[in-house]
Amino acid sequence: MKIETACTTVAVSLGILLGSVAVAGAESGTGGFTFSPPPGWIDISRGAPEAQRQKAPPALLAQADNPSMAFVAYDPTSGDDGFLENMNAVVETGKRPPLMTQAGLAELVKMLEGELGKQGLTYRSLKMEVVKIGGVTAGRLVGELKLPSGIVNLVQFAIPGERAHATVTFTTTPDKLAHNEPIFDAAAQATRGAVEPRSSSIAAMAVTGAIVGGIAGGIAALILGLIKRRKRADTAKPAA
Repeated sequence: MKIETACTTVAVSLGILLGSVAVAGAESGTGGFTFSPPPGWIDISRGAPEAQRQKAPPALLAQADNPSMAFVAYDPTSGDDGFLENMNAVVETGKRPPLMTQAGLAELVKMLEGELGKQGLTYRSLKMEVVKIGGVTAGRLVGELKLPSGIVNLVQFAIPGERAHATVTFTTTPDKLAHNEPIFDAAAQATRGAVEPRSSSIAAMAVTGAIVGGIAGGIAALILGLIKRRKRADTAKPAA
């Protein structure tokens, strides 16, 4: 499949996924969370200084302006390989978050695979574990999203708050995953506003909506990578 076709397919899937998140999380906002990017990354979230927001590629800035995104930042030193590493956060408010367990994470991954499969995307889990973020029980997922034109790795954190739930997603390429994982982990640990859940039940719809929203943000970053890679390939072609 040509890259142009792949980009169109991903763009359609992104719109569908973000639309479902907007419905699931009607009460949008930060939910009491504050997020911090890795050192050197640029925060282009709504409300960030306009001067630094305008440094971002237009497509990424459009992602940051989507009402479903509570936070977006990117690595300005990336892109040499055609892919811009970025992070985003999706927050759903108004619902009591569940206590993450290994069994609960496995169920979430199963639902993710099915939901993304409906959009023609392939998600494969590489790691799922229960971790502590600011001393609060949270979930950590590492996976890969495969398209006909490339693979992107997603490192995600499902973080509970006070009647709110945040999914923080970091995106990178397979060759940089090992290097970036500890950097992403440190940034996730800087998240503020996490609150230990009172219940161990899995609120399937609420959690699935938040995590799928995070994955949608990762897909947007992949679109940028594909477009940049395509432009580089066109530039490198010898003149006829």
